[in-house]
Amino acid sequence: MSQEKNVVTIKVVVEEKDLSKEVSKTYDRLSKNASIPGFRKGRAPRKVLDLRFGKDAILAESMEEMIPSLLRELTTDYDLDLIEDPDIKVDLLEEGKDAELTVVFEVEPEVSLADLSSIEVTLNKMDVTDEIIDNAVEDLRREHSSLNTVYRKSSLGDVVIADYTTVVVDEGGEELVSHPAETHSFDLNAEGLKPEILEVLTGVEIGEERDAEVTIDEGYRDEKLAGKTAKYHFSVKEVQERVLPELDDDFAKKVMGDDGEIISLRDKIKEQIQNRMDEEGRRVAEGEMISKAVEASSVEVPVSMVGRQKDHLLKGFEERKETAPSEEELIKKAEADVKEYLVLEAYGKSLGVDISKEDLDEEFSRLSQMYGIAVETVRKALLNDRDRVNGMANKIRLRKTLKAMMEKVKIEEKKLN
Repeated sequence: MSQEKNVVTIKVVVEEKDLSKEVSKTYDRLSKNASIPGFRKGRAPRKVLDLRFGKDAILAESMEEMIPSLLRELTTDYDLDLIEDPDIKVDLLEEGKDAELTVVFEVEPEVSLADLSSIEVTLNKMDVTDEIIDNAVEDLRREHSSLNTVYRKSSLGDVVIADYTTVVVDEGGEELVSHPAETHSFDLNAEGLKPEILEVLTGVEIGEERDAEVTIDEGYRDEKLAGKTAKYHFSVKEVQERVLPELDDDFAKKVMGDDGEIISLRDKIKEQIQNRMDEEGRRVAEGEMISKAVEASSVEVPVSMVGRQKDHLLKGFEERKETAPSEEELIKKAEADVKEYLVLEAYGKSLGVDISKEDLDEEFSRLSQMYGIAVETVRKALLNDRDRVNGMANKIRLRKTLKAMMEKVKIEEKKLN
């Protein structure tokens, strides 16, 4: 065995007696499956099979059948963590002789890890105030509100139902794209509503027509339309007033179930928001830790991994119909992604992170609760899909690695209230 950087080369000798056994299996298989005139299946002699398939081809097929178990044995014996399928070169393959092969493995490179105890991160802490709870309650009231048609001018908080057409023009006013009329409900309280549209739909009545012009974002997925002007024409069909439910125990029961009370509803909301805030604080701290740990660690990133990650990034831009950055920027991002992956994998190993049956069962249970499906149904569905199981296992491993790393770094808690 020899190694240069992350490339391991192993010379392998397959003894003639082992190869001969596999050759016999190949002849038996071909004899049973091949339809050869004049012979019943399983009765054709070797000489006939040699004429039909070729002795060299039968020998090569026998060697090919041995390769998977041979590779498993090599990766286990030499404790190799592969990042790519190995290259296999047959140096000698002749009847009556030992076979000789050269197998080249590309393995994960060695990583020089930073001392986690020297890394400091900030963990933001924030208490849930009455104002935050009040806003959350109001959001729930809007979520459970009803809409009544009114015959007055629209105001903030109303919903305007209108037919509208869209025409996109360039700088010279030439039409690029047009869309026929369609009906849509415009919530005048929605955060995502363009200010230009909010302005023209506020103060309108049934039957009125209004126009608005909106500049399309420069980062729009269709670069031909990015930065161009979209002209909207609205015909108001209806104005609806949002009626909020009373803030009482009946409302709490509607939201929480039969045991709901308005006091317990506020407590439940406070608990949920606090959990989200704590989770966000932890996520930000983990991000800071990852950034510092990766920067302070060193590894020679394999070109092959960078190439695959670059292709993966490029495919993502194509699927989202977004303009990809330059080749140089793609490679830089791919290198950063690969380095982060290798460093986190190395930390996981150094900290003894592994995945237990209990970890998988816990994840099955979590997915069961999330989707309202029996645990056993989730388990069977996932275990029949190797890719999904591997993806789930990788997420669990990363989560446990980050948790173990956070226990090693210095954490400074910071109150944001």
